[in-house]
Amino acid sequence: MESPLETLVRARVRNPREEEIAAINGIFTQRDFEKGELFKKNGSVSKELAFIIKGSARAVIINSMGNEITNAIIEKNHFLADLISVRDSSATAFMLQFLEDSTALVASISAHRKLLETNLAYNILIREHLADEAAKYSKRQILFLTGSAKERYAFIVSNYPNLLIEFPLKFIANMIGVTPTQLSRLRKKV
Repeated sequence: MESPLETLVRARVRNPREEEIAAINGIFTQRDFEKGELFKKNGSVSKELAFIIKGSARAVIINSMGNEITNAIIEKNHFLADLISVRDSSATAFMLQFLEDSTALVASISAHRKLLETNLAYNILIREHLADEAAKYSKRQILFLTGSAKERYAFIVSNYPNLLIEFPLKFIANMIGVTPTQLSRLRKKV
């Protein structure tokens, strides 16, 4: 039976070779995580990345006042990684935390980097993932710079409808830069 990661490879890469898919599968190991478990602590360097096959996680930053700010919610069939830390091996303020009991395919950063150098299918898959993430991030940034809270909420509703159903509203409020009370008012108006 094909893993969700293999399905993604076949969907995003034109005619991947079976050896490439086997090599991709070879660097990942399936692991279970409990709700609330940290995948990466803030102030640390990423040692692993994951592909979530069941459950979800969030990327969190703790501000100078000690408040948690949810930057993103990562759902199943998506990669979970601190992209800055993976890119330049630096410690960052991002914390990655599972929001529910989850299962993920996990690979070491060293195996990930080595495979990027030799496996075209994996290289294309990661390139496409990064392009998608950059586009999402840019759209969100434009809304934060130019849009109202109502427009940011509408963006979440239209682009991530499951978030409003599956996750606590305090996380959604963090993502769009409002308080939970303000989010409740927005939801009533819409």
